Amino acid sequence: MMEAIQYLALERVGVGGPVDRVGYIAGLARSKRIFDLGALDETAYRKKQSNSRWLHAQLCAAASEVIGIDNSSLLPDEGLVTAENGRIIRADIFDLSPVVGRCWKPDMLVAGELIEHLPNTLDWLRSLKANPDLEGVGLVFSTPNACSWYNGLIGLFKRESTHPDHLQIYSYKTLRTLFDRSGLRLDALVPYHVRFDEMREDSRGLKRAAVVAFQAGVNTLESIAPLLSGGWIGVARI
Repeated sequence: MMEAIQYLALERVGVGGPVDRVGYIAGLARSKRIFDLGALDETAYRKKQSNSRWLHAQLCAAASEVIGIDNSSLLPDEGLVTAENGRIIRADIFDLSPVVGRCWKPDMLVAGELIEHLPNTLDWLRSLKANPDLEGVGLVFSTPNACSWYNGLIGLFKRESTHPDHLQIYSYKTLRTLFDRSGLRLDALVPYHVRFDEMREDSRGLKRAAVVAFQAGVNTLESIAPLLSGGWIGVARI
């Protein structure tokens, strides 16, 4: 049970230390049957399907079965086989009943870096709550933190790091509010460390060393003040 919050400006918010996002979520999925929502991380898949930072690949390595669900036009009509126990199909994350009917009821839904892309996250969460096929199913999600060290630091230099498909960005308290209003039970919010994998992979020499050093510095600050970490992992129950 999460501690009650009063929405006071100076109230203390207790959170644990930041974790590695992909490893932590994969650990929660161990030996479970998973629906991986928004599974086709197109950049990671094009570069290398077995990429250790591709969440879907790590879910396949940990879980018993994984069905990825995505509406990307890059997916073939027959879907995409990603592992012996994993595949990605084209379907609607707002109506998962047809997938349950074709496959099986999952133990857990995983929504990695998804909710910031949705036009109406509250409606989506309520659609999960209203679906009798998902009653009792776990939900694990991750999303960037609106109050991160990283964006604060680069903001000093008139910069902001935001993907063009991001429609909103959440803080600890706005996530608490979102789940309170959805009716879903939020059991935990865990901060995760920011990573600059693509920037590091696309850099060479001194620039690459600078990226590595900057990430290490930001990660140290995140450990000191976890509320300002790169993002949040939420553990909930439908």
